[in-house]
Amino acid sequence: MRNLEGQVALVTGSARGIGAAIAERLAADGAAVAINYAKSAGEADTLADRIGSTGGRAKTLRADMSSPMEARALVEATVREFGRLDILVNNAAAAAFAPLEAVDEALVQLSFALNVSGPIFATQAAVARFPEGKGRVINVSSLAATRMLAGASVYAASKSALEALTRVWAAELGPKGVTVNAVAPGAVETDMLKAAALGEEARQGIIARTPLGRIGAPSDVADVVAFLASGDARWVTGQVIETSGGMNP
Repeated sequence: MRNLEGQVALVTGSARGIGAAIAERLAADGAAVAINYAKSAGEADTLADRIGSTGGRAKTLRADMSSPMEARALVEATVREFGRLDILVNNAAAAAFAPLEAVDEALVQLSFALNVSGPIFATQAAVARFPEGKGRVINVSSLAATRMLAGASVYAASKSALEALTRVWAAELGPKGVTVNAVAPGAVETDMLKAAALGEEARQGIIARTPLGRIGAPSDVADVVAFLASGDARWVTGQVIETSGGMNP
């Protein structure tokens, strides 16, 4: 199905992992996609080439989403490149973990600048560019926002803030015809999970607590984002949808 034909999507932090899967899925559904990266230029170019090879349209755009100025500029660059903007996926995030005693100012500042400030200013700019009476904002949160996960206090707090923004923006932007929702992935096979260096026992523990019996794939999250971006989700707003295979605490 190409139910996003003629639309333009901006996916922040989309050179790899969940963001890349979202960009590919939205492109497969017909959207032209702005692939945002901060450092992974090579991976972003590879993704754009892959989308292009299947008949899709994609452009790589560099921006550090922890900078309000660059977040706003990214939206404007997307509109210049494609002529419009219909869908914003706030995916770029810092996933820094530390127990309370090891938390420092740099960790707090980076986490909130990228996970909270970035979405605020990107969304502010995007809403001003959405077609009248339309628009989709989809935030990528985390199961950590609502779970007791030792060592994740700053990350969890930033994602909880993003979920609060989701609900408030839904109330504010609904009268403009803009829906705002979030997805909250659990464990997903990404570089972030690899960086956690989970042993086999820990992996099996996650699987044992997941009714669907496996660790998630980026495409599992991307498919839910694609639904929220589509016309089928026109009556859904202010929601946080867990995409975790039913993972229990």
